[in-house]
Amino acid sequence: MHEVATSRRDAMRSLAILPAIIAMPAVASAAPMLVCATADQIADARAWNAAMTHYLKAKADGETFDRERLGPQLEAARAKFGEERPFKGQPGWAEYKEWCEASGFSSVMKQWDDMAKAEGDAHVALLKIPAPDMPALRWKLEQTFDDDGEIALWSEKIALTIRSDFQRLLIGESVA
Repeated sequence: MHEVATSRRDAMRSLAILPAIIAMPAVASAAPMLVCATADQIADARAWNAAMTHYLKAKADGETFDRERLGPQLEAARAKFGEERPFKGQPGWAEYKEWCEASGFSSVMKQWDDMAKAEGDAHVALLKIPAPDMPALRWKLEQTFDDDGEIALWSEKIALTIRSDFQRLLIGESVA
């Protein structure tokens, strides 16, 4: 993800919604169901669905690129230079740099970086869009934690959007 430059203060502000996130399953089960959708809700759902489609495509394109282009290039680099590539100023650096250009490795790494940025940008854009419904909010909440359970919020704006989603989707519920 890009947009990682966050101060400690911003990270701490993001934690302000943690009690609401933790209480989410209990509160959501008691939330009233909306039977009819307004024009705004339909527009929100369309925007969300379009952004989700864009994100999923960027993610799938990145996974395909990793498997078909990056993986083989990394294997070729490991075969030629071992697990530890030479760094600038170390013996073997000139040979490594020359190989990167001649083999297309530098080009593949640039493409990989561009694809990772596109996926990250699509992910961040999706997280900033208001969640149109509870499944979308649940997805957004799941994105706020890393696989190891650590909090992964990196943007106060995203945290505030999730908080706003929570309050809007649980109309009639007391949100502390």
